[in-house]
Formats: sequence, C-alpha cells, structure tokens
Amino acid sequence: MNSQELSKLLNKHNNIYILTHTLPDGDAIGSALAWGTVLRHLGKKVRIFCPGVIPRKYNFLPGASEFEHIFPPAPSPGIVFVLDCGDLERLDYMSQGVGEIENIVNIDHHATNLLFGDFNIVDTSAAATGEIIYRLIIEQELPLDYEASICLYVAIASDTGSFKYGNTTAQTLRITATLLEKGVDPALVSQKIFDEYPQSTIHLLREALTTLQIDETFPIAWMNLHEDTLDTYGAKAEELEGFVNYAKNIYGVEIGIFFYHTLKGETKVGFRSKSVDVSSIAGLFGGGGHPRAAGCTIKYQEGPDAIRLVIEAVRKTLQEKKPNTTVKCE
Repeated sequence: MNSQELSKLLNKHNNIYILTHTLPDGDAIGSALAWGTVLRHLGKKVRIFCPGVIPRKYNFLPGASEFEHIFPPAPSPGIVFVLDCGDLERLDYMSQGVGEIENIVNIDHHATNLLFGDFNIVDTSAAATGEIIYRLIIEQELPLDYEASICLYVAIASDTGSFKYGNTTAQTLRITATLLEKGVDPALVSQKIFDEYPQSTIHLLREALTTLQIDETFPIAWMNLHEDTLDTYGAKAEELEGFVNYAKNIYGVEIGIFFYHTLKGETKVGFRSKSVDVSSIAGLFGGGGHPRAAGCTIKYQEGPDAIRLVIEAVRKTLQEKKPNTTVKCE
C-alpha cells in the first residue's frame, strides 16, 4: 500500500477502528495511541481496542484509558487498522470481528507477518511498528504533537530495549531525535517503563530465579512460573515482562526461555537470544516474533511436558547450527 492509496482510503472513511494484540507491549500500545491521536486531528471518529489488559506502567501515556475491550462494534463502513500483529490470532477473541469491517489495514514490522490485510504496510527493517506509524504521519503530512510523540517514543524505546538491541538503526535514532524535539523527556519514559516495579514484581522475580536451570551441554537457560504464584502475591501476568532476559543474559548462554503455566492448562513461552533466530523455533509451535525475541503458546500439554518439548526443539536447532555449545559460568 503506497501513500496515495492510504490517503484515498482515509479520505473515504470517517469511522476508524484501531486494534492491537493481546498481552500488549509498549510498541503495540504506543503505536495505537499515536495513530489514533493524529487521525482524530483529521476529524476522524476513532476507537481503539485491545483484547488484553493494558499494563499499568503505561497509564501515564495520553489516552491510555481509552482502550476498549469489546469488539466489534456494529458493522459499518470504515477502516480497521491492525497494528503490531503478525497474524489475526494475536487478536484473540477479537479476531473474528475484524472481518466485519469494510477495510483491513495491516501495519507491522514482524518478519513472520502473514499479510492478512486488504492492505498491508509491513516493513521488517523497522525497529518497531512505531517507526512505521511515524513515517506514515510524515508522509500524510499529519500533525505530530507532543501527545503522539511521547506515544511513539515509548513504542520505539520498548522494542529496541531502550535503544540497546541490534534492531536500533541510524534511522531509529533520527526519528527519536525528532520526537525529543517535540518535548519528550527520555528520563521520564525510562523511569516509567523500565525502572519502576511494584513490590509484587520483585517477589515474582525471586520465585522465578529459584527455578533457573542451565543446560549442561547447550547454551540454554530457562525459568518457569505458574499462575498460582502470581495469585499468591496479587500480581498480574504483565509483570513477567522482561523476566526471560535474566536467563538470556547469563554469561555463556545463547538462548533464554521463560515458561508461564496458566490455570487454563496452557504454557506461554518467551524466547530471547543473542544471535540465533528464535522466531523459527517459536514457529514450530504456532508462534512467531522477531529473530531475537519471539514467543508461542503450547496447549494440551502438562507444564513439564511443554518444557521438555521446547528444550528439545531448541537443542535440535542449536545442534544443526553447531555453535560452541559449552556453557561456562564464571
């Protein structure tokens, strides 16, 4: 979809629906809020939806309270923008309702994107969906105010790990500089989304670290938690974000894995790696994501069985690549 096609579509419709994925992260939330903000400046009637709970650390963002959780609205002419989703299944219970909207525009940066939209704006070179939204704003000559800028900054900072991941490019930093010129305070954002935790998160991390295992042959480390543990501390699943990095960041470890066993009998798996493409491993179990950060959900398996299946798949992948598989922890 080129800029002229998007402009024509926006001129045709007044009703705009913006959706993003379950278990929303900073990129999903920030991109949705920023895109909604600028389209409202055009006089559009915008509604923003998410099938998951918005983590409280993003409550400081303008418009964060506007996310709706029941979709679809009554069928009507309009556009549904699906942001940061590789496939419609990531919309969970909202996925079926998307087809009731006249036009589906898929905006994403994941290499595993299935191009499910009537129109697809997918750029795998972008560090975050927020980068793509920024470019669309500039191309469409839409107003970029402080509210949209801080949302885009959060989107990009989140998916680049505060600009320390390998997906950070010169273009990423140029965009970020423009957002700072709009008044965004990077220290405030860092404090809100990276540096502050409720006490329950620290309790969960302590519990998770007691489960840490390091493979004796392959450079793999993993941890796991059950939903019951969250209930013990009155915590929410959103607080588990980033736990997988404690496994991945161990010296000598290539792939870190975090297993979250839910009361529904599912195991949600998060992968992080230093150089191996873990999206291909997640894909074996119906998941996806980025080469260095991916995830999947395993159903119909007991927790220990799910762990065994995943570890076996990771070992096989590493064996085929034949890396230096000796883990030395100093």
